[in-house]
Amino acid sequence: MTQTLVNHRTRSVPRRGAGTARRVLSWIKCDVLLVPTGILTMADAITGETAETSRRWGRPADKPARGSAVFGMGLASAVMGLMSWFLLMLLLISVVRGPFYGLVEHGPYGPGTWGGPTRAGAWAVHAAVSIPIIVLIPFVLRGVAALHAALVRTVYGASTAKWVLPATIVFCAGGMLFFWSWIQQL
Repeated sequence: MTQTLVNHRTRSVPRRGAGTARRVLSWIKCDVLLVPTGILTMADAITGETAETSRRWGRPADKPARGSAVFGMGLASAVMGLMSWFLLMLLLISVVRGPFYGLVEHGPYGPGTWGGPTRAGAWAVHAAVSIPIIVLIPFVLRGVAALHAALVRTVYGASTAKWVLPATIVFCAGGMLFFWSWIQQL
């Protein structure tokens, strides 16, 4: 049903020997594709085509997982993908409005702004806050990709750590609560 739309494999998590920029782009690609792949996985579980899902995740089609497990994995994949999209949006905002704040915001700078009433102070504070965010978000995206790969292995019966499923649930629930709070403050 869905084999031509997305061909996502858990082996797409990058190797250690690849260059840093290539690895980061591979993590981002893996995370961005989680949304369409998760939706297709849920559709496969509903229609009973779990063998197709097995091929998509790079697992043997002769041992497909149960439909409910596949649906849950699809739902978790879609939520993890949405959180990855949100993190990428935060990364882009941090890059544009952080170090380059003075170029994109022209004032006025009142006493309540970050960094005080001067443009230089506001620029310095925005840069100081955004630089750790810019450095950390790619590693968080790597963690999402690794957690998802471990979740896929769990669903298909491979041995993984016992914390994978609880960590996935906490990440998905916490991420959605964070996203909801972000929306509420807009």
